[in-house]
Formats: sequence, structure tokens, C-alpha cells
Amino acid sequence: MRADRFYQNRTGCVGTRCESCRTALRDSSVIDEVNEIDHENELLTLGLIIIEPEIEDAYAAAGRSGPLSFEDWLCLLTAKRNGFTCVTNDRNLRKLCRQEGVSLLWGLELLAELHKVGGIPATEAETIAQAIRRSNPRHITEKIVSRFTDTIRRQEGRRSRS
Repeated sequence: MRADRFYQNRTGCVGTRCESCRTALRDSSVIDEVNEIDHENELLTLGLIIIEPEIEDAYAAAGRSGPLSFEDWLCLLTAKRNGFTCVTNDRNLRKLCRQEGVSLLWGLELLAELHKVGGIPATEAETIAQAIRRSNPRHITEKIVSRFTDTIRRQEGRRSRS
């Protein structure tokens, strides 16, 4: 059985300079599903470090049942152990993370945070959100993308007033 790997930015959050939270992303979510990532070294270049989950968490995840997959259980357990923020759109994983006291972000919230700290321009953030919607229209609805776009535009407005 292969344990997934987790990624955490050296400064705290994936893609941001946030010092107050730590973010974990599963290998299957990042490398296997993102065609633009050809090699793990690209993640290291972005300041992401690879963290192997504890074997105890892998065994515990393998022994769990219920609404989550092995990978989701492992994500929850590793995030809880290390104080990471779980970035997921999966409602069952989010529910159990809340019950376990694991902090959460929706996938587009992470993108909004990246924009907020100047890591990505508004147009690029909105383009990425639309691409995510096209690849997953059942779960990422036009309403969700519209709220995201409103958030990005509010952030832009705050920037222009500063």
C-alpha cells in the first residue's frame, strides 16, 4: 500500500505568504490530476516541500470505513496531526474535518487567497476558475464561479483604494 504525499509551502500556505495556516495537498490531487505538472521538482521550485504521512495514519486510514476513501482519510489524519489546512471540495471530507477540528478551505478559496497576496493576477485567477468549472461542471457551478469572481473583484477594488 502506497501512502500519498503531502505538500506544504515553506512559508505556511500553498502559493501565499500566510504565516497563520499550513496547507496540505494530496499527491493524487496535485500530481496525478494536474496535467501541467510534469515532475515533482516543479513543486519544489514553487516552494512546496514533500511531507510523507506517518505510517500510523496510513494504517488508521486503511482501517476506516464510511463515506471517505483511503486517500481522504489519510488526508484528514495527516492534516490533523500536522495542523495543516485541508483544501477540498468534497463535502464528506469537509464534514469530518470540521468534526475533527481540522481547518478547511474550498479549492477556489485557495486561489482567491493566492490572488489576495499578489501571487496571481485577477484575470488569471478568473480564467483558472472557468477552466475548473468546464472540467467539473456538476460540482463547480456557474453560481460558485460567479461568487468567486465577485470575491476577486472586491479584492481588486481594495487594492486600487490602497
